Amino acid sequence: MLIKKINLGCGDKKNPGFIGVDRIKTAAADIVHDLDIMPYPFDDNSVDEVIADNILEHLTDVIAVMEELRRICKNGAIIKISLPYYKSSGAFSDPTHKHFFTENSFQYFSPDHEYHFYTKAKFKVLKVKLLAKDFGDRRHKLRNLLPFKKFFNFFLFNIYDEIYFELKCIK
Repeated sequence: MLIKKINLGCGDKKNPGFIGVDRIKTAAADIVHDLDIMPYPFDDNSVDEVIADNILEHLTDVIAVMEELRRICKNGAIIKISLPYYKSSGAFSDPTHKHFFTENSFQYFSPDHEYHFYTKAKFKVLKVKLLAKDFGDRRHKLRNLLPFKKFFNFFLFNIYDEIYFELKCIK
């Protein structure tokens, strides 16, 4: 059985073994498709793994995207999502960002969430990870040495730059 993996919004990043999808033709894009336009060019229940690396914050309707991912993903498929963290200056400094994400953003798609009746998308959150990137400048290096980062994160901005989610598709 063929395992199908897709990288949504791949840009110029080629991940070995993944089908790159982007709205512009790049060396990494195997399929050119605007991810704001549904349906995506994949059959129902045909995808085993999805990477969405810094793309969801640019798309118009996150709920529609998640519903489309559920349509194309097999039961148990893994979706790996990286996004700017809502408490980072990077989340707000890019004028193309339309949405902001917290540690709880994808709980909405859990069947036991109080507002889940607004969507057909069903996912189980397997992992949530906050990431502090080292951009090579002194300020970021010092921040990465900060003890009790998770505690200080409640009170301060720019402790973390990115948030990573791993979801499992539920059919």
